[in-house]
Amino acid sequence: MTDELDAILADLHELGYDSIGRTEGYREASGRVPVPEEYRREQPTGWRRFVPRVVCGGADPDLVPEDLRAVVETQGWTVQPMGRDRETVLVIVSENGV
Repeated sequence: MTDELDAILADLHELGYDSIGRTEGYREASGRVPVPEEYRREQPTGWRRFVPRVVCGGADPDLVPEDLRAVVETQGWTVQPMGRDRETVLVIVSENGV
């Protein structure tokens, strides 16, 4: 299992997803990756800059870039988005999902 995860991480790093790394103590990896352009949000302006913003839809599978998803799922593993901000999404790569 470690070999599979190492192979996935090597492929992801080759694609430029260097922010994804092993989660210590678990057989999974995580990291922040850019959200696809069509799902990015505009910078708040005016007084809205000072109001904390709850971002809904942080678990939407469409937030995971297609090339990242293809690499992970080709190996039979799962990639899941777990939260996002305006321009990035936190993804978890695991064997059976979180």
